[in-house]
Amino acid sequence: MSLDPSSLTPLPLTPSLVPAAALPAIAPSVAVQAAVVKAVAAVPLAAAVGDPAPQTPSEPAREPASESAAANAGALFDGTAAVPPAAPATPQAPSAAPAAPLGAGLHMARPEHDAWLDAVVGVLSGSRTGRRVLRDIDHLAAVRGRPVMLDVKAIGNNGEFRYDSDLLVMDSGHLKRDPFQSAPILAHELQHVLQRAMELPADALELEIESYTVENRVWSELGIEPEKGSFARMARARLLKDAPAFAKWLGEQYKNNIALYATTMDAYVARLEKNLARAKRTEAQTRRKMAAVERVMESMRANGMSEEAIAAHRREDLEPLERSLRDSAVNRGWIERDLLRLKEPAIRAAFRAYARGVMRRARSLSR
Repeated sequence: MSLDPSSLTPLPLTPSLVPAAALPAIAPSVAVQAAVVKAVAAVPLAAAVGDPAPQTPSEPAREPASESAAANAGALFDGTAAVPPAAPATPQAPSAAPAAPLGAGLHMARPEHDAWLDAVVGVLSGSRTGRRVLRDIDHLAAVRGRPVMLDVKAIGNNGEFRYDSDLLVMDSGHLKRDPFQSAPILAHELQHVLQRAMELPADALELEIESYTVENRVWSELGIEPEKGSFARMARARLLKDAPAFAKWLGEQYKNNIALYATTMDAYVARLEKNLARAKRTEAQTRRKMAAVERVMESMRANGMSEEAIAAHRREDLEPLERSLRDSAVNRGWIERDLLRLKEPAIRAAFRAYARGVMRRARSLSR
């Protein structure tokens, strides 16, 4: 499959003010070949945080958002489009259908897990931050015209949002877990869904800092603590004690993510360029290995070996390399997209504002 960066729906950096229509993005000129999943989260994650967004007098009253992923920047991440003016309100007939419940924009890939999702969403709705995340997800689903898909299966971590397939996966252990323990993790992962829609740099460490901040707001608002001995418990203790130290520690856990908060934009871009060069070298090396395997297959065929034996060698030696090459192409494609976008001064400024806001909100949780 191919990953078309233009398919990502750019949203404002204020999730509570997602526009009613998709806004144009700066379309990269690079071809991104996608094949496998880029998992942004490998441990329990959570939703983005921000400051309450100002409302115009014409807007209906609503519960203020506890966070605004825009870092109070007040601008779209791509810096090019304004939120379209709202259409004049029209009276609804008394028979109008009631508003959809929170979480209506979520859809399980397997119907047998619907009851689990309902229970977790019900708990998440009891948190102010959780309601904000669910509203933004519902709005995103309406903008895109399709739901946010979730699956539950055995994976090596509590949950992950897969950038390439745009699929949120929760570990099957959650099916037996108290929904109060699963809700903050789901909020964390849902924030990654919103971050992808905002076209934030895919490897920014701030994505994780923000998601953990959201997750921990949910823990606090629900009045519960993560299970003893869990990664979530350890991360929460560090964040509540010292946000800058937490950010440094988190960078050690996510070694492939790049922090902007403690460096310059030029240094951030230089790191991306270094990663791009490494990805290209990896692809070239993999192609050389594939060519060597293909030569062996040709020799096997020339010497009369059966097609079954040749097919077995292909499965054992060539197919893993093909998968690795697709992985590398996906990684390279995201890096190229981000490098292209960060050439734009408006995008740089919005990203810097976002990073500062993420750290400001993380510090607000430290005791």
